Amino acid sequence: MQEIIELPVYWHGSVDAVNEDLKKVKKGTVKELRPSAGGRPIYMVEYGKNTLPKSLASLSSALGARDYNCYADKTGADYVPTVFLAGCIHGGEFEGTVGIMNLISLLETGVDLAGKPNDALLSVAEKLHLILMPMCNPDGRSHIPFDNFVGHTFEDLRYYNQGAWKNGELCGWPGCKTRHPIKEYVSYLGGYFNDDGVNMMHDDYFMNPCNEVKNVLEVTRDYAPDFSVLFHGGDNSRNHFFPVSYITAEARRQMTEVANLTTEAFAKEGFIFTISEAFAKSGGEDTGLPPFTLTSAMFNTCGEPCVTYESNQGLVKPNSYCLNNDEIYRCHMLFMEVALRWTLDNKSAAARAAKSNK
Repeated sequence: MQEIIELPVYWHGSVDAVNEDLKKVKKGTVKELRPSAGGRPIYMVEYGKNTLPKSLASLSSALGARDYNCYADKTGADYVPTVFLAGCIHGGEFEGTVGIMNLISLLETGVDLAGKPNDALLSVAEKLHLILMPMCNPDGRSHIPFDNFVGHTFEDLRYYNQGAWKNGELCGWPGCKTRHPIKEYVSYLGGYFNDDGVNMMHDDYFMNPCNEVKNVLEVTRDYAPDFSVLFHGGDNSRNHFFPVSYITAEARRQMTEVANLTTEAFAKEGFIFTISEAFAKSGGEDTGLPPFTLTSAMFNTCGEPCVTYESNQGLVKPNSYCLNNDEIYRCHMLFMEVALRWTLDNKSAAARAAKSNK
């Protein structure tokens, strides 16, 4: 049974709240992208200056020429690294959207949506080129009749986020992935999916991607972000990166480095961030062909680290790691600070030059 939890003032994660907040943006640039399958608007917010020169070749062609710079030349002395943050890939995974909206508030006003400063995050964010997509899947978000899962049960999560089959049984995970698109097979279309029943994480990327996926992949293709994050919710799991397949060893090394720094930062504040041995090594399933997800597709359009951040969701679930709203929020702000600082320290032209001269 649901426990009623009052939402904090900073918890802006509904379709209406996000759209209203974006109308107030003055310092950033708001761009309306392709609409969702259900016709809902999807927005991108950009801060800072894009200093990447025009691409001379696709990533594949540049790699074929053995010269990444033909795709994305980041060697210029004035190069400013780009970070891409995307929320609400699945409509019932609200937490990243809330984090991004509070980062936007910091950049616009100097304080978060609760009126509190976060100078550590703001100081590094202002030095980067940021592309923020707070709600990639507004259709899926509209399928959920509440604003987070704190106080809800595991069964609530399964029903509202992954849906129910025509016979009333819960689709569950990973069973909800056995049909794609899933719409005609369900009695309730969960938040995982857009109104056409497409799960962005497992779309037909090469032949017929949905608009929501095209929006994300165009960012990674056109801007070659130095670090990209897809924010997800992961039940009452410990905060972690979900393994990503079909990436280079160097990208995995860099992603593992960020994960280790996040683990250290979280531990200082009493939180848990985990990184599995599978992530650091194979990044796939134990057997068989590992899944080619949206995160994999992003990497293969930009060649730079792309991670899937899984957040704890605060469910009422016995004997589990359970965070409350304030703790979930703090973890996101802390992670963004770590990720942005790592990008600035490792991906700027000065940082690259210093490493090459060693």
